[in-house]
Amino acid sequence: MKSRIVDFRSSSAFITLVVAYAVFTEQFLFAVIVPVAPFSLAQRAHIPDSGTQYWVAWLFATYGIASVISSPIWGWWTDRNPSRRIPFLVGLLWLLGATILLWLASSKALLILSRILQGVGATVIWTTGLAILVDAVGEARIGELMGYVAIALNLSTLTAPMLGGVVFARAGYNAVFAMACGVVAVDVLLRFVMVERSTLAETKGVSVCGTALKFGENGSGCYLCKLHHDQKAANDMSITMISITGITDTDSKSSQRIGTSDMLESGKQSRSRLPPLLRLLLSWRFLSALWGGFAYATILAGFQAVLPLRLNDIFGWDSVGGGLIFVPLVAPGLLGPLIGALADRFGHRWFATAGFVGLCPALILLRLIEHDTLAQKAVLCVLLGVVGLCGTCLLEPLIAEITYLGGGQESDNGGGSVKVRSYAQAYALFNVAWELGDTAGPLVAGLMVDSLGWDTMSLTLGVLAGISAVTTALWCGGWVFARRDTE
Repeated sequence: MKSRIVDFRSSSAFITLVVAYAVFTEQFLFAVIVPVAPFSLAQRAHIPDSGTQYWVAWLFATYGIASVISSPIWGWWTDRNPSRRIPFLVGLLWLLGATILLWLASSKALLILSRILQGVGATVIWTTGLAILVDAVGEARIGELMGYVAIALNLSTLTAPMLGGVVFARAGYNAVFAMACGVVAVDVLLRFVMVERSTLAETKGVSVCGTALKFGENGSGCYLCKLHHDQKAANDMSITMISITGITDTDSKSSQRIGTSDMLESGKQSRSRLPPLLRLLLSWRFLSALWGGFAYATILAGFQAVLPLRLNDIFGWDSVGGGLIFVPLVAPGLLGPLIGALADRFGHRWFATAGFVGLCPALILLRLIEHDTLAQKAVLCVLLGVVGLCGTCLLEPLIAEITYLGGGQESDNGGGSVKVRSYAQAYALFNVAWELGDTAGPLVAGLMVDSLGWDTMSLTLGVLAGISAVTTALWCGGWVFARRDTE
């Protein structure tokens, strides 16, 4: 009975649930203060109404800036820590403390400090959390399982501002933060219940991959199967997770597939001695994935920032109507697991490219929404559905690309070539790109709408999607014109 409980706590399904809920919690804490922030600034920090918008912008900007700065540091610590659970729990407790500080803050300085601490704590979700997920399910299924994480992200994006507004209006300021702390409390419970896969690998000394592919089967897979045998090499490298290359012929094919585009770059031997963070940044394929994440985050954040005001001007919708219109945008996220599984099976390049290609005309055609008619509302819902579907098509493949590159680096320590697993640092860099897009999107879109108009803004976002489609087609999955060696 005890063995069955432990198996469930370490199962791929339960770990996926824990990571997905962690993502839900992070986004919930970010968005639930949207209806509360003006009240906090005016009533608790005593800021006049004329300065409320300025300080609200700073509350959100400092969150993103703190996440950008702390991501590489947290990723480095996670990859070097013997257990990912420790950074995971530290980040959660940090996030809980920051939320309580935000609840009790009564000055501008404390409000800004609490948001900075929240941004640092949230970084752990997108570094350590995703690294734990790929440990459990293996690289070969990360696209499919990221679909469930995307569902949690979309659900929190949709529900957090609405719940925050309703609870604030009905029960007041304290009730909103009590609800937020309740969400975090459930997260605490789940993280304590979860058993990390590497813990079982060390105690049992056997394969505990579950649904993850065994090492060397069908290309890349879960390296935990070999962790016990490779412990000495791991200690020599001072890195928790490594696996010896060349163990099987199929593993060599996996390494060849992962590094196809990077073989075109000069100085590969010298780069093998560089830190993992720098080696990732010297890969055009990795930079292309980062650009895709930045571009999509910029488009999504900018689009969401200006759309409610635009709809209020045309249709006269209040905050409830403006919130409900995002349903067509997030509903396609339910297809995330299916799209991720298909991308894992047939390749990520063309799924991600198709997503950006579809975004381009959908964003530009939003200029057609100009009148308060039923037909225009129907067109709006269709266009938002297309935007949501395209976003789902490109997000899972991009994260899967980051995963493969983070898990397939060659390193030379003087005693032979080893494959270094730097998942957390790869996810940290992706989080930096995403947060930069989250910060730049609302600023750029808002300024363009004010100075150049809605049509120019939608055209600009559409062109950005088109450019990203080109870079994704060229480098996602490796340089598209490289001659593949099938031997």
